[in-house]
Amino acid sequence: MTPANEFPGNIIFVLIFFGFMAFFAWSMFVRARWLFAAKPLNRLDNIFWRLAGLVPWLLGNARVTRRGYWYSGVLHSLIWWGFLILQIRTLNFLLNGIDHSISLEALVPSLYDVLRPVMDTFNILVIVGIAMAAFQRIVWKPKRMSLNIDGWMTLFFIFWLMVTDIMVNSFEFYLHPELFENPELSYVAYGFSQLWGELGMSTGTAEALNTFFWYNHLIDFLAFLAFLPYSKHSHVLVVVPQIFLRRHEPTGVMEPIKNIEEAETFGAGKLTDFNWKQLLDPFNCTECGRCTEVCPAHITGKLLSPKQYIVDIRHMLDDEIPPARFWMKKEGASNGDGEAAVPMTTSDAVGFEQTWDCVTCGACMEACPVFIEHVPTIMDVRRFMVMEQSNMPETAQATLMQLEQRGHPWRGTQLTRTTWIEEMAAEGTEVPLFDGSQEYLYWVGCSGALQERNVKVTKALVRLFLQAGVSFGVLATEEGCSGDPARRLGNEYLYQMQAKQNIELMNAKGVQKVVANCPHCYNTIKHEYPDFEGTYETVHHTELLAQLVRSGKLPAQQANGLQDKTVTYHDPCYTARHNDIIDEPRQVIAAVGSNQVEMPRCKRGTFCCGAGGGHMWVEENRGERINDVRTKEAVDTGADVIAVACPFCMQMFESGVGSVPAAAERGVQVFDIAELLDMSVAYSKPLAPNGNGGAPPAPAEPEPVAASDAPPEGEAPQPGDETTA
Repeated sequence: MTPANEFPGNIIFVLIFFGFMAFFAWSMFVRARWLFAAKPLNRLDNIFWRLAGLVPWLLGNARVTRRGYWYSGVLHSLIWWGFLILQIRTLNFLLNGIDHSISLEALVPSLYDVLRPVMDTFNILVIVGIAMAAFQRIVWKPKRMSLNIDGWMTLFFIFWLMVTDIMVNSFEFYLHPELFENPELSYVAYGFSQLWGELGMSTGTAEALNTFFWYNHLIDFLAFLAFLPYSKHSHVLVVVPQIFLRRHEPTGVMEPIKNIEEAETFGAGKLTDFNWKQLLDPFNCTECGRCTEVCPAHITGKLLSPKQYIVDIRHMLDDEIPPARFWMKKEGASNGDGEAAVPMTTSDAVGFEQTWDCVTCGACMEACPVFIEHVPTIMDVRRFMVMEQSNMPETAQATLMQLEQRGHPWRGTQLTRTTWIEEMAAEGTEVPLFDGSQEYLYWVGCSGALQERNVKVTKALVRLFLQAGVSFGVLATEEGCSGDPARRLGNEYLYQMQAKQNIELMNAKGVQKVVANCPHCYNTIKHEYPDFEGTYETVHHTELLAQLVRSGKLPAQQANGLQDKTVTYHDPCYTARHNDIIDEPRQVIAAVGSNQVEMPRCKRGTFCCGAGGGHMWVEENRGERINDVRTKEAVDTGADVIAVACPFCMQMFESGVGSVPAAAERGVQVFDIAELLDMSVAYSKPLAPNGNGGAPPAPAEPEPVAASDAPPEGEAPQPGDETTA
C-alpha cells in the first residue's frame, strides 16, 4: 500500500508522472532532431566488437578507473554500479505506485528477497561515493574539473534519492509488515523500521512521513530525469549508444570529404556540417577535464582546452533551439543596429587559436572515459577555416603554398629526392628503384629525402634492409608528398589530389607492401589511402626491424659501446597511441644492448613532440614550446640518448637538446631506432681481407648542439625561406 494507491493519490501520481515524462520526452526529442539533421556516419559495423566493449567500458567502468584517477574512479564506480543495481528498486517503486500486486516484491518475491541486501548495500555505497565527490569538490578541487552548480545539483538529486528510498522502504515495513515475508533482508530499511517501533511512532505520524518521503522520492527521481538533458551529466542517458558506437578504426584516421568536386561545403562551419557522432559527443561530456589535463597545447600555455572545445559546441547546440534554425543565433535577433543577426559559425563558437593549437596527438581521446572524439571535430572546424574562410596562420598558409608549388613542405632545402641515392652510390651502395618485382616499397617521405638530419636515418635504414636481404625499392623522383601535412593543415582538396596521384602511381607499379619510417606517412597510407582505392599492407620501420632482429637477419652486436649508453625512447603519437606500435621499438633497443629507461609519459600515454597536426611548420606563439617540455622530460630520466622513430620527432628533439640547458651540458644525443641498430649491426660484421668492413661504417655520433645554436624562442625549427628543390 502506497500513498498513490488510493484517491486522490492515484490522480496526483498520474499527473506528476506523465507531466514530467512528457517534458523529458520533449527535451530528448529536440536533441535527437539535431542528430538526425547531422551528416550520416556508419557505426553499425563490427557488431560483436561493439557489444563486447560494453562489458569493460560500460559495466566495468574501466576507462574511469585508470591509473592516476583512482579516487575519481572509486567514487564514480560506487555511484555508477549503485545506479545500475538500484534501477530494480526504482522499477519496483513505480509499479508499487500503481498497485502492490504488480510490483516485483509481489510477482517474484524470492528473487527480490535475494536482491534486498544487495540493494541496501548499494544505498550506502552510493552515499559514500557522493561524500567522496563532495570532498573532492570542497577540499581537493582538481583544476581539470568544472566545479559548478550543475555538479552539486546532480549530487543532491542522487543523495536524496538514496535517503528517500531507504525511508520509503522503512515506513512500508513499519506500516504494512503483513505484505513482506522477509523484510529483514533489507537490513538498512528494516533497521530504521525497528527504530520507529522503538520510538513508539504513531501510525498517523508514520503515514504522514511515508507520504512525504514517497512523493519526495517520486518527484526527485522524475525531476532528476527531466534535468539530465540540460545537464553536463546527460551522459547518463546516452552513454550506452556512445560506447556501443565508439570508433573502431585507429584514432589518427580522418574521414574524407566525399565527392569533394561536387561538395557545397567544406569542413564544419555550422552544426549540421558535423556527423551525428560529433553532435552526440557534447551530450556525453561530463566536464571531468581529463582530456585537457593531458593536452600538450594546454599544458604548455596555449588556449586550447579540449574539454571547453566540446562544451562550446554543446552550448552552441543549446542556443540553437528550435533545431530548424541550426546556424542562426536566434530568430529575430539583431546585431545591435536593428539588422538581422549574422549567422554563427562553429569557428566563432570555439575560437581561431584553439582550433589551430591542436597537434592531433589524440591524448584527449585516449584519456576520455566516454570515448569523445575531440580531434576529428577540431579538424573539421580547421577544414572549414582553411577551405571556406581562408583563415589560417601565416606559417600554415606558406606551407600549403609550398606543397602546392613544390610538392613538399620544406622551404630552403638544397636537397632533391635523389640526392641521398646519389650519395649512397658514391659510397658504393646502390639503392634499388621499385619496379614491381620487389616485396616492399620503401616510402622515404619528404623529411627522409629532403632534411639533412633525417637523410642519415634513411641511409641507415637502407643499409639495414640490404644487409638483411629485404626485397625493396624506392620511387626516387616519382615519390610525392603523402598528403598528411595538407590534410592536417585543413586543405582536404590538396590532400586528396596528392593521395590520388600517389595511389595511381603505386597501383600502376603493382605495390603490395609498403614500409615507411615516417609515422604520419605510415598512418596515411595504411588507413586513409584505402578510401581512394589504395590498399596496401603497410608497416612502420620499427615493426620490420624488430621482425628482422627476431629472425636473426640483423645480428645486433652488443659489444659496440651502445651497451654503455642509457636510452630513453620517445613514442611518436602516430605509432604508439594512434596505431598501438609499442613493443617493437623497445625490442630493437634491447637487441643493441643499451639500458632502457622510460619517461613518465610513455607508450599510449606518450607526450607529443609538438610537430603533429601540421605543427612541424606552424609556429608556437604562446607559452612554452612543446618540444622543449618533452625534451626536459627525456633529459630528466638521466638518459644519454633519446631514441626516436619519426622524422618530425627527430627534428623537434634536435631543436630541444639545443635549447634545454641540461641537455646541452650533458651532451644528450638523438638517434633514430634505425641508426642505433645500424651502429650495432655495422660493428658486428667481420672485417674483409682488405681490412674494410663488409658494411658502411656506423654513422658518427653528431656533436652535441650548443645551447647558443638553438632557434630563438617561438621560432619553428625550419630551414631558410627559399628552395631550389
